[in-house]
Amino acid sequence: MQVILSGLHCDACEDSVTEGLKPFFHVKNVNMIREGLEDNPWALIEVHDSYEHVWNVCNQLRGVFHRGKKLHFYIPLHQEDVFHDFHELAPHQRINIL
Repeated sequence: MQVILSGLHCDACEDSVTEGLKPFFHVKNVNMIREGLEDNPWALIEVHDSYEHVWNVCNQLRGVFHRGKKLHFYIPLHQEDVFHDFHELAPHQRINIL
């Protein structure tokens, strides 16, 4: 499962993100994305945890400040394991809300 983390400083690296999130997730891999503003990288984090656990931790940590910058956690919904495990509707189905 993947999580996107933004609100990092320019000196953040794969190792520092992995170490910082070890108490919360079973981190498998971290890819730093350094496009755009120099002092605003973000990380694509692959974790080996259940959707429920990831959701709860992201909500717990969302908005926490790290060295003066607010952290943002986002769970991309396009992930196969997220869609198949937690949604009963097929992608082409629609919901009619009256």
